[in-house]
Amino acid sequence: LTSVVSAARAAETTSTHVRAVLMPFDMHSATDISGLRRDVMEVLASTLKREGVEITGLERTKELFEKGVRFDEETSAGISKEAGARFAILGSVTLLEKTYAADWRILDVSEGRVVRFYYKSGASPAELSSMIKDAAPSMSAVMSATLEKKPLERGDTIERITVEGMKRMDSEAVLKKIKSAVGHPYSADDVKDDIHVIFDMGYFDDIAADLSDSETGKELTFVVREKPFVKKITLDGNKKMKEEKIKEILTIKGNTVLNPLTIKADGERIKALYVQNGYYLAEVADEEIEDGVDATVIFHIKEGEPVKVRRIKIIGNRAFSDKGIKGVMTTREAGMFSSITGSGSFNEDVFENDLALIMKNYYDHGYIKADILDYRVILSEDKRWFFITIAVTEGDQYRLGNIDITGDVVGEKKSLLKKLKLKTNEVFNRSKLAKGIDALTDVYGDSGFANAEFTPMTSVDGEKKTVDLTIKAEKNEPVYIDRIDITGNVRTKDKVIRRELEFGEGDLFSTSYLKKSRNNLKRLGYFDDVNITKSEGGEPDRVKLDVDVKERPTGMVTFGVGYSTVDHIIATASVSQSNLMGTGLKLDLSATIGSKSSQYVFGFTEPWFFDKPLSAGFDLFDTSKDYSDFSMKKRGFNLRAGFPISRKTRTTKVYTTYRHEDVNVTKVSPTASPPIKDQEGKSTVSSVTTLIKHDTRDDIFFPREGDVMTASVEVAGGALGGTTNYVRYEGDAAKFFGLPWDTAFSIRGAAGRIQGFGGKAVPLYERYFLGGINSIRGFQSRSLSPKDPVTGELIGGDTKLVITSEFIFPLFPKENLRGVLFFDAGNAYNGAVDLGNLREGAGAGIRWFSPIGPLRIEWGYNLSPEKGE
Repeated sequence: LTSVVSAARAAETTSTHVRAVLMPFDMHSATDISGLRRDVMEVLASTLKREGVEITGLERTKELFEKGVRFDEETSAGISKEAGARFAILGSVTLLEKTYAADWRILDVSEGRVVRFYYKSGASPAELSSMIKDAAPSMSAVMSATLEKKPLERGDTIERITVEGMKRMDSEAVLKKIKSAVGHPYSADDVKDDIHVIFDMGYFDDIAADLSDSETGKELTFVVREKPFVKKITLDGNKKMKEEKIKEILTIKGNTVLNPLTIKADGERIKALYVQNGYYLAEVADEEIEDGVDATVIFHIKEGEPVKVRRIKIIGNRAFSDKGIKGVMTTREAGMFSSITGSGSFNEDVFENDLALIMKNYYDHGYIKADILDYRVILSEDKRWFFITIAVTEGDQYRLGNIDITGDVVGEKKSLLKKLKLKTNEVFNRSKLAKGIDALTDVYGDSGFANAEFTPMTSVDGEKKTVDLTIKAEKNEPVYIDRIDITGNVRTKDKVIRRELEFGEGDLFSTSYLKKSRNNLKRLGYFDDVNITKSEGGEPDRVKLDVDVKERPTGMVTFGVGYSTVDHIIATASVSQSNLMGTGLKLDLSATIGSKSSQYVFGFTEPWFFDKPLSAGFDLFDTSKDYSDFSMKKRGFNLRAGFPISRKTRTTKVYTTYRHEDVNVTKVSPTASPPIKDQEGKSTVSSVTTLIKHDTRDDIFFPREGDVMTASVEVAGGALGGTTNYVRYEGDAAKFFGLPWDTAFSIRGAAGRIQGFGGKAVPLYERYFLGGINSIRGFQSRSLSPKDPVTGELIGGDTKLVITSEFIFPLFPKENLRGVLFFDAGNAYNGAVDLGNLREGAGAGIRWFSPIGPLRIEWGYNLSPEKGE
């Protein structure tokens, strides 16, 4: 209290008639805030002095304070009367999280009543001091007015309660919260509590309570100042960071109460964002411009130059080169093209993960005693570069010794050991061990032991440099599915999702069924993402499954004008919906019109006919095409049905399609080849196709694992009628491999054979013509087939072979945009396949699941063009 005493002594020399004693404030905080209390009392003493209030009795107050006396209203009144003061000022300071607050009251000691209460809060001690200074004039005025009032016969009942200072809110909102009430006895403690309750509403930053007397009772007035509402948030100085990216991380929003703490925190978030992007010198300052009840928040940003990594130095490495260790790190040294590629940036969290990656690399190569001894990240004096040094110790390389599984062995131990895919004498690999334990988890999970635990125990032989591995298995109790909750489906009905699950409520839990269920949902094409997680159920042997989906657009209405090398200008229009009204029904209606072709298609499919895993549907089509030597028109329909080959799996299905098609070939050129002339006139195709499809892909558009295989036989004519007789055999198989960095590789092979019977040749329009985006890229559509030996015209083949390989990599994963590199080979033949006559194409492209549906843009190159190609 020494500084407060000195301020009070100066005040005692004034001639004012208002005298008051400033009592030591109480403190409320989990930490020491005696400094805050000192500052608050100094501000009160000095500002009241300037307003003409004499602060007295400080020597007596200091004496009692040092004795530990508690300064309640009774003690304060005694000290004030002893000092000849009419008023006592009592209060407290509080620090709660990052909010600094002070509340105090003016006690009229001659009448034993509080004449006014105050409550102030701020985001910093400086802000709190400023608000206390602003309150000094009203404190002086209240005490002067009290001295001038004539004594009245006063009652203790509250006659009236009012709220002043409300601009946006209704005073009733405040009156409903407080304890004090009209007609009830006045209580100073209640008023103190009321002030805190009003502040906790969050809409006010300045609260006071005035108490006055009338002949019939007391009048209580709460004087508040509303916090302004944020009307606008602006950024100033952000040139290298987009405004949208910064505003994504802000927690302050428009039309919310201005909160200085939130604003300060958002300033720190902006700075952290710049640091993450290498701008370690960035500075952020906030400014609030208040206009009555509205406020504009401005973040002033000084970006500075990005700090790059100049050098990464590795010490102590023998098994791996510097380049090898740097290769596993995400943090890179700045290079010539850093401004373009973004390399060389430093992020502390990323670097911490890099240290873990370095250790993982050692552990995966048998260096089980490797460690990082120390590391240093030093900023250069000019604050432009980071210099990183990492010191490692490697130890010796260890190999696997004996491998065993103990405890609760489910099935044959030999089979479980195979699942581990670990071999004696191979280099110890921690990641491989983790994958092996995951495989065991799946095995036990398929038997219902969802809570199985596996503890790897190692015994290290330092002389032989081997690690004996024993995995202790605890299967625990079998687990059943308690409940299945589905979230994220805004359009898709619950039953459409539930019918694709391989399990139901009450079933024994199965890890493989969970994985199959996820793949079933992904193959529908309705969802961008599917997550199935398990959590504790109502009983220890029960689990709850949460199926969370993220829907993607499944419907399109499109109109377009395009260009084709064959048709030149073409116009298209289509309506398609693969999840009609969220029911899973599929609808397609499209029309394409060009100068030399037209196509109209209407299709409808019910994938679960009568709520059974049976699909049924039909297609109506009408197409026409003008070729160089003839014109052709097709009109007809398809009737389709499909069903799973067994109840246990839905990955293998059988499909049957009946096709009826009327074909009319006209405008045949006199110089056309005989096979083309033979097609002139009307013909009818009546065929049945039986197809078996096995599909285990994890996604229909961007698969990273699994395979899809089809085998089909189509029979036309004979007992089915029509004018054409042929049998077609086709097979198609593709395998997908997930690779690091969200990339994938696939290889596909397709073969077909068609032959006539009953003395009838295969129609030209049913023969094989390859080339184009859906067969061998780098060649024009339908440009690969055998030729007429006389005229040189393409007449189609009765055999085909296509081999395709693709490497797919992410470009912008969040936007579902990926790149592709491809190689295609194949040809169409008459008779046997000639592997020496394969045509080859290669190229690159973009795959994008856009807001209007999946798009492919690909450019192919003919690797060995022949004359005229």
